[in-house]
Amino acid sequence: MLRSKNGTQRRVDAMKSATVSMISDLEDVRVGLMQFGGDDGGDGAKMLSGLTSVTDDTRAGLLGTVDELSASGWTPLGESFEDVGRYFITGYENEKLTFKKKNDSGEVVTVEKEGQDIFQSEPQWANVSKPGTDTDSAIQYYCQKNFMVALTDGVPLEDEDVSNDLAGYDYACEGKKGCTKDEEGGNNNASMDDVIKALYDLDLRPDLTKPDGSPVKNNIISYVIGFADEQVSASDLMVNAADLGSGGVEDVYSASNAETLVTTFKRIINKVRAIDGSSSSIAFNSASLQAGSALYAASFDSSDWSGDLSAFTLGTDGTLTDSWSASEKLDARTPNNRVMITSKDGTGVAFTSALIDGGDHESDLEINTSSGESVVDNLAAERVAYLRGDRSKEGRESTEFRRRGGRLGDIVNSTPVYVGVPNANWGGKDFPEAGSYSTFQYEQRDRTPVVYVGANDGFLHGFNAGSGNSTGEEVIAYTPEALLSTQQSTGLHALSSQLYSHKYYVDGTPSVTDAYIGGSWKTVLVGNLGGGGKGYFALDVTDPGSFRENNADSIFMWEFTDSDNNNLGFSFSRAQIGRMANGKWAAVFGNGYNSDTGDAGLFIRYLDGSGGVYLSTSTADADDKNGLSTPAIVDANTDGTIDRVYAGDLKGNMWVFDVSDASADSWGIAYGETTTDDAGVSTTTPQPLLSVGEPITGGPRVARNTDYIDGSSPNLLVTFGTGQYLAETDTADNTPGGFYVVSDNGTAGLGKGSLAARTIGTRTVEQVSDTGVADGTSRDYRTLSGEELDWSQKSGWYIQLLRGNTPAGVDGGERVITTPDLLRNTLFFNTMIPTGQVCSAGGRGWLMSVDVHTGLAPEDRGVFDANGDGMINMADQGLVGSPVTGGSPNRSGFIGGGNGLKQLTPDSSGNLGTRGVDPGSGEREGRLSWEEVTPL
Repeated sequence: MLRSKNGTQRRVDAMKSATVSMISDLEDVRVGLMQFGGDDGGDGAKMLSGLTSVTDDTRAGLLGTVDELSASGWTPLGESFEDVGRYFITGYENEKLTFKKKNDSGEVVTVEKEGQDIFQSEPQWANVSKPGTDTDSAIQYYCQKNFMVALTDGVPLEDEDVSNDLAGYDYACEGKKGCTKDEEGGNNNASMDDVIKALYDLDLRPDLTKPDGSPVKNNIISYVIGFADEQVSASDLMVNAADLGSGGVEDVYSASNAETLVTTFKRIINKVRAIDGSSSSIAFNSASLQAGSALYAASFDSSDWSGDLSAFTLGTDGTLTDSWSASEKLDARTPNNRVMITSKDGTGVAFTSALIDGGDHESDLEINTSSGESVVDNLAAERVAYLRGDRSKEGRESTEFRRRGGRLGDIVNSTPVYVGVPNANWGGKDFPEAGSYSTFQYEQRDRTPVVYVGANDGFLHGFNAGSGNSTGEEVIAYTPEALLSTQQSTGLHALSSQLYSHKYYVDGTPSVTDAYIGGSWKTVLVGNLGGGGKGYFALDVTDPGSFRENNADSIFMWEFTDSDNNNLGFSFSRAQIGRMANGKWAAVFGNGYNSDTGDAGLFIRYLDGSGGVYLSTSTADADDKNGLSTPAIVDANTDGTIDRVYAGDLKGNMWVFDVSDASADSWGIAYGETTTDDAGVSTTTPQPLLSVGEPITGGPRVARNTDYIDGSSPNLLVTFGTGQYLAETDTADNTPGGFYVVSDNGTAGLGKGSLAARTIGTRTVEQVSDTGVADGTSRDYRTLSGEELDWSQKSGWYIQLLRGNTPAGVDGGERVITTPDLLRNTLFFNTMIPTGQVCSAGGRGWLMSVDVHTGLAPEDRGVFDANGDGMINMADQGLVGSPVTGGSPNRSGFIGGGNGLKQLTPDSSGNLGTRGVDPGSGEREGRLSWEEVTPL
């Protein structure tokens, strides 16, 4: 909605310039234009352009429409907003809408009326075709978000013809920012807040529901901009309208010239682009399912980029009961009472205004980008307070800080990690310090359990996971020095900018284990930035009771970034922690993606801060960059020391690193191909165990090959999936990934031809009740077929997943991007199928469960209840996959044991699916990957 009053042509030019700038930057949205006042500057609004998908072809037409605008007439805002509502229901005017109004007795009652009887006036259509009931309708999908941006340089004037139902709609406005309460039929210049509230409150298309038939609110969220007139933004009526039209989260925006109007448009468009968030990951406080078991779920809401860590009590039947919300607890805290630390030049320090001393922190935090330019505003100390949680300077002006939905930022790719009392098995291992581990366990027997998780507010957070009044309270927050930047769109200062668009900060999953460092046992956390940067950090989290800001240097251990080694890329590889053969405890991680060198290699960084080792695969390519993903560290002889490391790269190679020698100088790629040139000079080129030509971005799972005991040393099975989901182009990539199990028995350079192929099929299963009676429905499940595997002839098996069908269809190629889980002899892995389908939250996928030895369904049982009779038995045998359709599944968590084993799977829609599974009752598979233990 656009209007600039008569006689103010320079305002019109400024409005045109800003609107052209906004439309030029838009994509993947539908945009329409209306003008207040119509052709003669009178009643209602004139439709200049109906909602149109912004493409290179249509953008020019929209820009031309803007260029033809001129200044004239009154500002009938309420009438125009009524016309907006009529436009959004056009074609469906006879649909009955539900709304509230006062009856003759003054009581608020719910009534139904046809939409055309509520929104009685229509806009002037000009040269715009009136929409019908097909693809040109304003609201086309139940998941569609609808927005109105109203730009005016005046308060309502000549606003006298609003329908009775709308004119008195804000009947319940008491306490709303000077709300003007209009009686029904009281048509006057104060009705715009009534109409804009109705646009927000009403479901304008009740015929559009979710696939399951449940209702949604197909409404309009409004933003109001007062332009070149301070009286507009100061008007109680305008402030109230902005508040009511946004559900109580917006104030009226103010812009004084073309430059500030462009900035205001950018701020609003960043909000419009945001999509509702989803649940991202889960963790448990124990492996056994028992009374009082807890589940911790991380989530985010991208409408304001807030996040939460929620705790639930998990019943033995799998039901969840709310326990606490970390965001609620944190919002109730006093900022100065938080324990917040960082590092400065290799030393742990408190994250307070004392950091503002002319160093790197001040250089970052004194930058203001709210005007679209980087300006030093000398508010670094105030930004420290803002990041600590102070909200007194939040507002809309460029001199104020971005308004947040809450103090806790979004948690997207970081999985929460529960750390209780020390429970590793080091005491039974054969290395010198193992004998003292039991003493350490005893000393820490009463320590406070903590859940750690990274957030995109710049901090790794730790929350009390114990009992009592302090449960759920934040106990520590750490921001890595590696996040500091003076670039306009990065660094901690960007979090306070009015032009903030989402960025990753501490977006990786931390790893925590007990390690022997400097002559004593400690509990060490190693975190990574994920998409937030190229860096890792280590913290001593042995004693949460010692978490104090004046103890920051004892908590902080080290940071490692690409400035230390330019082979380090974005740190998507989750660190694995263990004891090396040279006696040092280390964090082991892949070098990540998009490094300066383009190499794929393995970092081994000693926890005591004494340095480390980089083992290259010699695959550096600056033009087509490679990178190593999350590794699996393996103790093949069970002595407590890492012998081998397995990790995949973006080129589809599974590498094996031999680190079994007591000298680090002898560590390197386990396999190589030696060639001799004409001069007799021999050259050894590193050789992967297996090359499949598909990116490997998830970690492998490693186990002994107990099915072929005559295999050569080390006779290990390496299991992993392929595919990536890192860039926007990955969604439409039709290339299928796969799932692979390969034997490491001394032979390398293998390809798909060395593995037995498995073919995906489908079986329709009739659903029955728990009494065995068919209920008339059926579901499709996956099967696998293939020849019997002869380990003397083949080195493993693989499943080629489904190819995508874009652009003709909507699905990209099926892929596996997470680490599989091995429970007894059953492999569990989840696939994801990204989709461009409307109203699909990130796609769909399959929960797969396969016998690790055969690559087929287990022969002796079903793994999950397929027919719905409440039992897992031979009636469910032969099935390997069940569909997830509400969103793409993330990695599952498992809790319980025996017949009570539960698989819990969060998906990209925010749902948490639960199903019982039976991994078998035979011998426990000899799984060797070092990661937090899942029950077998």
